[in-house]
Amino acid sequence: MSYFPPNEEARPIQSPAAGALGRLDSAFLGKVFGLLAFSLAFATVGGFVGSKLSPSWILPLFIVEIGLIFVVQRVREKEGINLVALYAFAFVSGLTFGPIVASYVDAGLGTAVLEAGIVTGAMTAGISAYALTTKRNLQALYPYLFIALIGLVVAMVVNIFIGGSTLWAFVSWGGALLFSLLLLVDVNRTKYRIYLDIVNLFLFLMSIFGGGGGRRS
Repeated sequence: MSYFPPNEEARPIQSPAAGALGRLDSAFLGKVFGLLAFSLAFATVGGFVGSKLSPSWILPLFIVEIGLIFVVQRVREKEGINLVALYAFAFVSGLTFGPIVASYVDAGLGTAVLEAGIVTGAMTAGISAYALTTKRNLQALYPYLFIALIGLVVAMVVNIFIGGSTLWAFVSWGGALLFSLLLLVDVNRTKYRIYLDIVNLFLFLMSIFGGGGGRRS
């Protein structure tokens, strides 16, 4: 069994405002956001555990996280195993960003973490509300967002070697905007990547509110 009903993963949500409320599969949406809630719960636990780890764990855990992305894709049709893989990925991703959050708190930027969490929640609610009621099929944005994502990754790699507050500010604002748009499209198409969009949006907002203060030089 997939995380989603057959042929439903890429189905656009029709607008209730346009009289299509009957087409909105509330059970399906409940399943998607239920998976999201449990994923965020596992990520929170992982984040707490990760906050106790040394920053030297970030790279190995990141590699494991990337590997789990492929595992989730491979087993997504296998009932039971798919949920184990999904929640394992969420937990490991929590382990990955746990040390990052801890570095902000240790730098006296706990307020930035709190602000990022609040703004992420508010933006997620607002973006989701729009995505679920708009008449537009936002799938056409994906090719452009994918190119932007590649550009963001390149900028982050360049920043590792060059550094500088200006470049990091550009990366942070660009990342927050990009994952806001990805969240919009993924909610509109009810994609399971919603979890990744929210986590990355939170991390980039935290960097913005913290002025990059939690980032290691």
